[in-house]
Amino acid sequence: MDEIYLILATLVFLGGFVLAVVALRTGKHQTGRLNVWLAVLGLIFQCLFLKERGDLHMRCPITNGAEVLVFISWSIVILYLALGRAFRLSLLGVFSMPLVFLFQSVAIVSLMSNDPGARPPDSLDPWLEMHAAMSLLAYGAFGLAGIAGIMDLVLDRQLKSHAPGRLFYSLPPMKYLYDAMLRLMLIGTGLLTIGVISAFFMATSPTALHLTVLGAVWLVYAGILFVNVARGLRPKSLSKLSIAAFNFALIALLVI
Repeated sequence: MDEIYLILATLVFLGGFVLAVVALRTGKHQTGRLNVWLAVLGLIFQCLFLKERGDLHMRCPITNGAEVLVFISWSIVILYLALGRAFRLSLLGVFSMPLVFLFQSVAIVSLMSNDPGARPPDSLDPWLEMHAAMSLLAYGAFGLAGIAGIMDLVLDRQLKSHAPGRLFYSLPPMKYLYDAMLRLMLIGTGLLTIGVISAFFMATSPTALHLTVLGAVWLVYAGILFVNVARGLRPKSLSKLSIAAFNFALIALLVI
């Protein structure tokens, strides 16, 4: 049943993205609320999947790569629903749906081809659960920051084309995107800080490689924020850095 929930969630996000693209191409923007409700519906199916897997493992369902991808996707969606309106970025969900669809499609293939099954722990370590959950929630914030960076670069290209299309008039101002990138990276760095600190209280200490890689991700984002405070980063530079940093974070996750 858990795989059915995941497939339904993935199809919902694909449908929301297709609907948004059609609306943007035709100039009909009345589908904005519908897309939000589709994101909510997709989130519900994600929650049902994670609950099923959590009951299976009797712990936070992040025991394999497929579940980690779904958890990151869930983080992206829930943070978008929580912060999208506050950042005045209604299209952030539209741009994030392809990434969520990709992550969950990979997860579906992985689970159907090689599901490792139940992996209950001998004893539940709350610090380990906090470490993993906070770190992956941070990835959700970093992912949204990268998506906001893509939106900013698209907007910049539309401006320089001297013949902007319908998408240009739907995108938020650069200032909103710039502020959203900074705030999302700050939120992500804060969550990752909690995750890193939690690792030192775990019953079983993480490996040196694990801490080194996670620390490198933290340093990258903390470095970007520090440089912005010290010198100020132009929107285009911040956009490229947010995209590059998220790609680095994903590679780091594969290493771990």
